[in-house]
Amino acid sequence: MEEQEAIARWRRGDPEGMAVLVRQYQQRALRVAALILPDPMQAEDAVQAAFIRAWTYRKTFRPDSAFWPWFRQLVVHEALRLARREGREIPAESGPVEEAGGDPDSDPSHHLDSQETIQRLAQALERLSPTQRTIVVLRYYEGLSEEEIARALGCAVGTLKRHLHEARQRLRRWLSDRA
Repeated sequence: MEEQEAIARWRRGDPEGMAVLVRQYQQRALRVAALILPDPMQAEDAVQAAFIRAWTYRKTFRPDSAFWPWFRQLVVHEALRLARREGREIPAESGPVEEAGGDPDSDPSHHLDSQETIQRLAQALERLSPTQRTIVVLRYYEGLSEEEIARALGCAVGTLKRHLHEARQRLRRWLSDRA
């Protein structure tokens, strides 16, 4: 079954249409949720809750839209809800963020050259607040623009830019501290 047919059947309430969408997007959704939530079980819970919300709100989906961006937003909101419920929205550190040299728009993971460095980046991501981690995931792993992320999170672009800047600075500092 093609995606458009699956979407049409899902919107009509046909569970088989939903099953096709689950098979097609479950792993991708789990990757996004796992980058936001360090606990794999919570990531699975977030994806499951997002699929339930997708079923519940299927009539609000515009058939002329792409399914993944709409569903990714549900996954992100569920992952953030779980993270906040666990009290993990407290910033990883307080105080002003220090300025670091280099291109402010560069990807913090541009120096990945070994499995050890990848592990260090994963640990550094876990230290970010869920909001900052979500923004980094959407920007650098999903490739969304700042405007798309702001829309997905329901915040102003300026607020998003501040969070992204602080997250990049923290990641740079944490990664350079352990170098």
